[in-house]
Amino acid sequence: MKRTTKVILKAFLGLIVLIFVLLLVFPIFFKDKIRTKVVQIINESVNAKVDFNDYKLGFFRNFPNITFSLEGISVTGTGAFEKDTLVNLESADMIFNLSSLLSKSGYEIKSIIIDQADIRTKVLEDGSANWDIMKESEEESDEEESPSDMKILLRKISAVNSSVSYTDLESDMQAMIKGLNMDMRGDLTLSETNLAITLDAVEVDFIMDGMKYINKATANSVLNLQANLDSMKFMFKENY
Repeated sequence: MKRTTKVILKAFLGLIVLIFVLLLVFPIFFKDKIRTKVVQIINESVNAKVDFNDYKLGFFRNFPNITFSLEGISVTGTGAFEKDTLVNLESADMIFNLSSLLSKSGYEIKSIIIDQADIRTKVLEDGSANWDIMKESEEESDEEESPSDMKILLRKISAVNSSVSYTDLESDMQAMIKGLNMDMRGDLTLSETNLAITLDAVEVDFIMDGMKYINKATANSVLNLQANLDSMKFMFKENY
């Protein structure tokens, strides 16, 4: 009986060691595969220059999901906004459903977490905006075209310690938000969904026609929206 118990214990410990080793090695197998797909989708989706310094793939932080992290991200404009930076990010984490990486039906991104974002939006005198970088979708010529192998099954977007600025040269208006923390939850895979959004900001400024109407104010908000994501229509419910 004792010998049998020892054999079982050794087998159990061996299994634990094997699982631990697999957890360390598993991310390596998918790192380049996911990076290639992310870069491909970005380049296919935007008219802008997107760069990042490094990327990581981790298993433990959001177990049993896999976390793909991009570090030192920058998005710069083209054309009239060629020298303007739209976004600088310290890091962005995309949390993947692990089982989707092993299936042939496509990857699933469950949530996105943004850290220390610096977003600088701008409107020129002619009304053109630097955030208008999404490429127009081409009409599908083949109805049987294979679906994309990247699914955006998104239920959470968070931003931590970030800042947003808005400069409107057409209306002589500026707004700045610093120390912004945001959390948005909802099933973004649906055409209609309820969005729960919490916001707080350390500093808010608003200037119009050279006059500062809001100066270093703090702000916080709780928003509940009924959203139609197909038509981009939003109805406010109970909010603070």
